[in-house]
Amino acid sequence: MVSYRTGTTIKKVILYTIIIAIGLAYIFPFIWMVLSSFKLNKDVLAIPIKFFPPVWNFESYYNAFHYADYDFPRYFFNSVFVTICAVLLCVFLSVTSGYGFAKYKFKGNNLLFTIVLSTIMIPFQAIIVPLFILVRKFGMQDSYLGLIVPGGLTAFGVFLMRQFFYSIPDEIIESARIDGASEYRIFVKIGLPMAKTPVLALIIFHAQWVWNLLIWPLVIISTPEMRTLPQAIALFAGVYFTPYPEQLAISVVACVPILVLYLFLSKNFVQGITLTGLKR
Repeated sequence: MVSYRTGTTIKKVILYTIIIAIGLAYIFPFIWMVLSSFKLNKDVLAIPIKFFPPVWNFESYYNAFHYADYDFPRYFFNSVFVTICAVLLCVFLSVTSGYGFAKYKFKGNNLLFTIVLSTIMIPFQAIIVPLFILVRKFGMQDSYLGLIVPGGLTAFGVFLMRQFFYSIPDEIIESARIDGASEYRIFVKIGLPMAKTPVLALIIFHAQWVWNLLIWPLVIISTPEMRTLPQAIALFAGVYFTPYPEQLAISVVACVPILVLYLFLSKNFVQGITLTGLKR
């Protein structure tokens, strides 16, 4: 009995040690970024490496938001606006499409869903050129629409919602139809309330993807006023001098909205992933 308990304790210690090591490996770059944002420019790349700031520089955050030729408050607003709109568009398209694929039987249902799902395997970099040509022909280049519309389309969201709605028994919907409820009322009063948890999980997934998107804004946006925050951070460098503390300070600020969103929705995030993918 004692030997069994000892073995169990050793296994737990090893497991917790591995989990802590992996957690530290993931969080170390973020801690380094935060601490380096309080360093002087000469200390950021100093050799030997200085983990903690020799002199605490609290002006980097103020300087970053008042830097010449870089309107970071505007860039922050652009990212927030684009992310909110793209997420709302993604939720609308994903919920309606997922519900249709799961609960309506029509010719070519599985084939069409397979085609939509197969687009997940196509790297975004492979479709940038045709997507840019399409967006330009629609007159959405260098505009909010050029960022929002492509950012609101995701096959993963359709897959996530389809898998959840597939797990809802058809008898619930059939009973509502027998009671005389319209298809719209069934979707709004039954489908949507039950899908609250996976929808919140989708919001976290898609919000962090749109918020951190860099390559598409670099391609589609040319005027400085329309830049998003990741794009502005990537371009925040001089020819002979780069203000690293200010650049890292803006990077820290850019992480805050997604961290806050995850803290509020983390419980729903885990439950949403657990509830989906249970049925074919």
